[in-house]
Amino acid sequence: MNSVSAVQQPPGLRHRQKRERERRIVKAAERLFAKKGFAEVAMEDVAARAGLAVGTIYNYFPSKSALLLAIVRRESESLLARGRKILDDPPDDPVAAATAFTEIFLEDFTREDRRLWRELFGAAIADPAVVGKRLFEGDAQLVSQLASLLEQYRGNGMLASDIEPLPAATVLYGVCFTWMTAYLMNDQISDEMVRKEIRRGTAIAMRGYSLAPTQYPGRSHDS
Repeated sequence: MNSVSAVQQPPGLRHRQKRERERRIVKAAERLFAKKGFAEVAMEDVAARAGLAVGTIYNYFPSKSALLLAIVRRESESLLARGRKILDDPPDDPVAAATAFTEIFLEDFTREDRRLWRELFGAAIADPAVVGKRLFEGDAQLVSQLASLLEQYRGNGMLASDIEPLPAATVLYGVCFTWMTAYLMNDQISDEMVRKEIRRGTAIAMRGYSLAPTQYPGRSHDS
C-alpha cells in the first residue's frame, strides 16, 4: 500500500520533496564544512546531520566536491537574484546603486562564519579547473549585472559618456575582493570595517565615473 501511494504521488509533490531533501543536504554540508573543515567531513557526517541515509546522500551528490559545488551554486544564485532586483528598480543615485551592489557581495560573505569561505577559497585554489572556475563564473555574472547597471546610468547621462561599463564594474569588484580577502586572512578585521572600506572605495571609484552634479541633464548650477 505504501509503495502504491508513493508511486501515485503527484509529480509536483515529488519534485518539491526532492528539492527540500537536496536543500537539507546542502545546508548540512555547509554547516559541517564551516565547523570542521572540508577535509575533515565525511559523507556519513553529512548524512547524520541531514537525518538521511548515506545512500540517499550519494543519490543526490556523488562526492564531497559535488556538495561543495552545490554550495557555490546556491550562493551564486542568491547573489544574482538580489542583483536582478536592483537592476529592475535601480536607485536614482548611481553611487547609491553601486553601493547597493557591493553590499550584495558583502552581506553574503559575512553572513556565515568566515571559515566556510576560507574552505571555499582553499578548494578553489586546490581545484581551479572545477571549484575555482565555478566561483569565478558566479562572480563574473554579478560583475556583468553591475556593468549593465552602470550602462543604464551612462545612457541616462548620469555617468561620463566615455566610461566602459564592464571594466568600471570590474574595478568596483576589485575593491570588494580586496577587502573580503583581507577579512578572510585576518581575524582582527571586522565585517563592519570591511563594510566601511568597501563603501569608501566604491564612492571614490564612482566619483571618477560620474558627471559633476551640475552636469546632469536638466540641472542648473543653482539646483
